[in-house]
Amino acid sequence: MRRARLRFCLSTLLVALLTSAWLHIVPDLAKAAGGPGEGQFQIFPNPPSASDFRMGSLDGGVFRLSDLKGSVVLLNFWRKDCRFCAQEKRHLKSMVKQVNRPDLKVLCVNFWDSPAWVRLQGEPGSGLVYATKPDEGQSVLENTVRGRLMGYFVLNDAREAVYEIKGFPSTYVIDKAGRVVASHLGLVDWSTPSVKQWIAGLVGPGEQRRPAGPQEYQLPGWLDGILSRPVDKDYGAVRRAQAAPLR
Repeated sequence: MRRARLRFCLSTLLVALLTSAWLHIVPDLAKAAGGPGEGQFQIFPNPPSASDFRMGSLDGGVFRLSDLKGSVVLLNFWRKDCRFCAQEKRHLKSMVKQVNRPDLKVLCVNFWDSPAWVRLQGEPGSGLVYATKPDEGQSVLENTVRGRLMGYFVLNDAREAVYEIKGFPSTYVIDKAGRVVASHLGLVDWSTPSVKQWIAGLVGPGEQRRPAGPQEYQLPGWLDGILSRPVDKDYGAVRRAQAAPLR
């Protein structure tokens, strides 16, 4: 009995010492999450619904994450003093350009720096959507453990913690159904073939045919029907239609 109690006390003391050492050795995760290769995607087997929250737009307005539902959204949190964030944006811009789909949105959210400064970072035509903290209410809550800053929580209108930010950059991947399917802490090269292919798979195939606009030429119905048929399955029907005289 005494030996079991002694072992328990020693193990408890060891855990306490390791925890204390970790809190003093680990760098401030709120300032930098790591460079290329540090961290990996955390895939959620049962994706939770993405929690909604307010953001400021570059034109001074306010919008919500739910406004982008129906698109694949890369919810990317960044700040000015993150030396990897600018590098990651180059990869994000390259990936968006290559995937080239309007239903893929990269939302770069900065709640930590001046909205006026964040608005100056917007790049028209880059494919990135920049968001600032809204003018009213508290958007971020510091996560402190024994007086040490370990990260942040993004708050919704009810002041509930909806997203945890352990370092920068941090990204949440949201599918078209509005579910958080994955997250990543640290810099990602989004333009690598494997990552780009995964994102393109979430976006899904594009529409096979683009509807004609009012100024575009439209094929006659009989010809459009012929061209829409699978020729390899009904080649004879196509030949007969081509041979039939016009009336």
